[in-house]
Order: sequence, then C-alpha cells, then structure tokens
Amino acid sequence: MYLKYVSLAMTNRIAIIGAGPAGIYASLLLSEFNGQVFLFDQNKDVGEKLKTTGGGRMNVTNKKFSAKEFSSQSSNLLKRLFKNPHFENRHLIFKVLGIEYQWEKNRALLLSQNAPLEVARLKEKVVTQKNLKLCLEHKALDIEKLESGLFKITFETPQGEKTELFDKVILSGGGMFRMRDLGDTDKIYQLPLALGHSITEVQPSLSPLIFTDKVLRELKGVSFEGILTDTQNKKTVTDDMVITHFGLSGPAVLDFSAFRESESIELCFTAQLKENELRDKINANRQGAIRLRALLREHFTKNLSDFFLQQADLSIETVIADLPKTKLHKLIQTIFHYPITQVQSKNYPSSWTTKGGVKLEEINTATLESKLAPGVHFAGEIMDTNGLCGGYNISFAAISAQIVADSILNS
Repeated sequence: MYLKYVSLAMTNRIAIIGAGPAGIYASLLLSEFNGQVFLFDQNKDVGEKLKTTGGGRMNVTNKKFSAKEFSSQSSNLLKRLFKNPHFENRHLIFKVLGIEYQWEKNRALLLSQNAPLEVARLKEKVVTQKNLKLCLEHKALDIEKLESGLFKITFETPQGEKTELFDKVILSGGGMFRMRDLGDTDKIYQLPLALGHSITEVQPSLSPLIFTDKVLRELKGVSFEGILTDTQNKKTVTDDMVITHFGLSGPAVLDFSAFRESESIELCFTAQLKENELRDKINANRQGAIRLRALLREHFTKNLSDFFLQQADLSIETVIADLPKTKLHKLIQTIFHYPITQVQSKNYPSSWTTKGGVKLEEINTATLESKLAPGVHFAGEIMDTNGLCGGYNISFAAISAQIVADSILNS
C-alpha cells in the first residue's frame, strides 16, 4: 500500500488545504513549481467569503499598513514578521496576481468593485494553471508526517474517504468551517493540532454591534463618522459607521470588535466636533432667538439633530436663550457619550474573521514553515494574526502566500 503512495509522491506534490484567498493566492504564486499543486476545499466552490468581502466591493489593501493594524498574542513575533519586504512591496504581489484596484481615501478597492467577478477571474486562473488541480468537496480529516518525510492526508469526499501523500503542505484554511460558521474549535484546527501545534484562544472579530436599543435603531440608514469607546479598556476607534435595523455597522464598528473586551460601550456621534467646542458655541448664542435645532443642523443631519433633542427632552422649537443647563448637559452627554446597552455577545454568524489561531512561536516567521513539522507552511487567517477592516486581511493573505511560495520555490 505504501509503495502506491510513494509512487504518487515521486512527482513532487504540494497540497494546499483551503481555497479561500490565501489558498488561491498561494496556488497561483506556485505556477513555476516543478511538480503538481493540489488545491483542496470542502466547499462546492472557491472563495466563498471573498465574494462578499467589503459588501461585494472588496477592499484590497490600505495605505496605513503595519503590525499596529493587526492583533496577535505574540506581538513581538508579529513585528518580526512584518519586517519582511513583501509587506512594503505588496503592490508587486497584486500585479503578479492580476489584482487591479483604485484608491478611495486610505483604502484600495477592487477596480471593478465586483468581488464575485474577481473570484470568478481567480478561479479561471486556477483551473487553467498547468501544474494545478482544483479538488472541491474534499474535507481534510487528518494529517500525519511519515518517517519518510511525506505527509499522509485523509480526505472525506462525496465518493467516500481517500488518503494521499504529499511532499509539502500549505494550511490556508480560515478560522471557520464556512463563512460565519465556527463550529468546534478542535475540528476547525484539527490539522495543525494533529501535527502538535497549539492554538491560542479564538473568538469572532470584525463583527457589527447588535443591541436592543430600538430608539436608536429607528434611525437605520443614517451614517456618520463617529467614535466608539470601550470604557473599561479605554480603546477607541474612529471611522465611518451606519445605524442598521439590528444595531451599528461600518468600518469603525468592525474594527472596534477587534479591540472590544467588555459590554461597556459609548458612542460619540461626531469625530469632527469636540465636546467643549459645541458647548461653547451653544453658550455663545444665548442672546437672541436662535433655535437650538438650527445650530445642531450645522453639524448633524436632520434625523440625528431631532434624535438628540428628543433624548434631552427638548422641543424642536427650543430657543438657545431658554435652554436650561441641566438639559444642555443631557444633550452633550447624548451626542458625545451615548451608552450602547444590552449588546449581544460576540457571535460568529455576524463576524467576518477569527481572532487567534496557530501560535506564532511555533512558526518560522521568515518562511512561515512549521517548526514542529518541517514541510508544512501556513498562510492567511489560520495563524494568530488578525487585521482590521479595510483590506488588511486580504493583503495578509497575499503576502503570507508569497512568503510561503518563496520558501518552497527557493528550497
């Protein structure tokens, strides 16, 4: 039986487990590999999550790109990893992969702004690459390194279980079975665990805020640049956000989930106006018949202005000269320190990424090769690295795929 496996492996075979962005990119960056590359995924198609990233517009990268925008329980090793020149030269990787994009403020968006179309383009490159075979509906159940140095992987397929041997393995699965579905952590990370690796505590990340404040949720569709604060750890995030029928979403909210540790949350409805500035402006207009609503409308939408007045028990006809100090205080608190209460605990059905993964201490940060099972490499979200919203994780998928491809091709 093993003779059969050895004959298969003599052709120099690489198995890539996981056809998300990291797996797709790694397979394409191995086009010059002198052997066979197999891209496996348990789903019926590639890039399931990639098709919906960025609301279908797909953020590619960000001008602000450093270890500061990523989280890991091994912060020093994360900084060491980011010294690789591919992080600074990631645009060269995108060029090789044929990814076209345009800048919108600090974010680079897919030029077509059509993520499903981009996934279809990448899939076409995968299926036409001469040394690459795409194997869908192949769920990797187990991996074992044999005395020969080869890796034996067992798959569950529609035709039943099968076992194959490979010279090298790239583990590029994300932190979920499928998009927004974690399942049993041991099963998600069963391949690195089978190789002796340790997994940090994992939790959902890049999640919207879901809460039961029906009054605020009535403003669904209203967007603004604001500030979210975890009042316990004092972490704040400033960026665009939108009120939805279930709570809050948008770049600021998704990023905030990566830092949030408690359910004690405050919302500031403006990033442009300071608390003392608005207070001074109101007090400076206490002479005459200027309405408070008119002053608020200089900085906020009609819906938000009326919401602030309602929360402070003030009429839309209120004149600043008649504004009691107690009501002014309540107004200021509403605008700059609005409490978000009864927040739903973080959950995977509403998250985009997983925080945590394979410990960086067990990975060579120069090559992303396993220190415990040489011949196994890691790419993408499976490692204990998690970027903010705005193209960080897509970029990391491509960069880590390039580091792995370099290591394999150079060896």
